[in-house]
Amino acid sequence: MKNYLFLAVTFLCFVAVGCNTTGVPVEHAKACDAENDGKTVEVSGFLNDKGGLYCSNTGGGPVRCGFKLLANVGDDKGISADIETGSGANEVEKPTSGYKKEDLKVRDNSGNLFTYADKVKVTGKIRSTQDPVNKTTVCYMTVYKIEK
Repeated sequence: MKNYLFLAVTFLCFVAVGCNTTGVPVEHAKACDAENDGKTVEVSGFLNDKGGLYCSNTGGGPVRCGFKLLANVGDDKGISADIETGSGANEVEKPTSGYKKEDLKVRDNSGNLFTYADKVKVTGKIRSTQDPVNKTTVCYMTVYKIEK
């Protein structure tokens, strides 16, 4: 019986650590700095599909769709933010072929829908690396939590 209790407590500890959605607050402009690579961070901005949305399950994980997290509504560049598909909190409903921007449904941490005009705080793991060919920073975030 003690073994089952130990296994149950160990499992709950792993689940609690795996579901950690607390990040280190960073400025949008510094989120992709090398020292943030592999860290869970919190960044504020505006989510946008920038005219197209690519959804995949790279590496066999859950299907995620790639948005841009922009510092300001009209910006051209931003942080790639991959959001898991679904119909619950912190998820995007997978769009159908030929969707329009107004068809996209993204939910915050409370499960409420929000629009591209809403500033949000996104928490997720940053991956940042240098492209040796183009000498540019390649940066993306796997989103865990979205707060309005």
